[in-house]
Amino acid sequence: MTPEVSPVSPASPTEALLDVRHVRKYFPVNKGVLLRRPVGWIKAVDDVAFSIPPGQTFGLVGESGCGKSTLAKLILLLEPLTDGDIMFEGRSVAQLRGDDLKEYRGAVGAVFQDPFSSLSPRMRVMEIVGDPLIVTTDTPRPRIEERVAEVLEQVGLSPASAANYPHEFSGGQRQRIAIARALSASPRLMILDEPVSALDASIRAQIINLLKSLQRELGLSYLLIAHDLGTVRFLSDQVGVMYLGQLVEKSSSREVFTNPLHPYTRALLSAALPVRPDSSREEIVISGEVPSPLDPPAGCRFYPRCPVAMPVCETVQPLLAQAQADHEVACHLYPTSQPQGGGME
Repeated sequence: MTPEVSPVSPASPTEALLDVRHVRKYFPVNKGVLLRRPVGWIKAVDDVAFSIPPGQTFGLVGESGCGKSTLAKLILLLEPLTDGDIMFEGRSVAQLRGDDLKEYRGAVGAVFQDPFSSLSPRMRVMEIVGDPLIVTTDTPRPRIEERVAEVLEQVGLSPASAANYPHEFSGGQRQRIAIARALSASPRLMILDEPVSALDASIRAQIINLLKSLQRELGLSYLLIAHDLGTVRFLSDQVGVMYLGQLVEKSSSREVFTNPLHPYTRALLSAALPVRPDSSREEIVISGEVPSPLDPPAGCRFYPRCPVAMPVCETVQPLLAQAQADHEVACHLYPTSQPQGGGME
């Protein structure tokens, strides 16, 4: 049994650093003890497409379990694609082998959510930060030590701290070490998976400002995955809103936060930014549970929880299409999202 996917048309050439082209990742649900066979597929990521230009940040938001971290794993080549393609500087990452693959792993760094578990307690900072250089390059040992000292200074730590172990640092300092590790091989893209959510509120602003300044100085591109909408708004140039494995809205950060179109995006903003008594913005409350990615709704996946759902939403899946200038949304409230021949009745 194989997952059913619709044909993917080739994407047009782009100058983006990273180009995610109609990516899908389905995980099998197996039955049996000895002869395990798939009886269904969990659609963790289902036809997601976006691009990140050099020096810019794409923010990805959505509830837990919507597929954000799975998408990050696909870009980092920690999981194989089910369908679609990921292009980096015009080359398909799935086709990279040998030295090209090593170069890609050095060109894409990652900073994870919890600095207490992402750093090995048995390794000194010198080994932690220098490892990416050893794995992805042929840099001689003296130069590795110099590079470790350089990136530690870039993230606000003393080069002397290279001799210490992670437990000798605070949470904020550990995350600076994690950022230094991601920087050591001189990446052009960094995956930031909840980079400040495990930190105290007093430290978050420092790390966010550090990431912003590093981007300006080094020309880095970021894929930012976060629940904190304030962080996303401050750091992101473009924002994509994910729900149950799919993008439901995509536009500039300013446009998404000031003019949200999809009911789910409006509900997220309403929950994160409570309505004041003197505000004209309406409060939107959604009820119910997120449907299972093993058996998502046939039409709009937000339909069972949507406060403005229509009959067409139950059976016809809306397409992510441009509803306004540079503003894409997948919702039947906007005629551009209707599949051809599947108009609203």
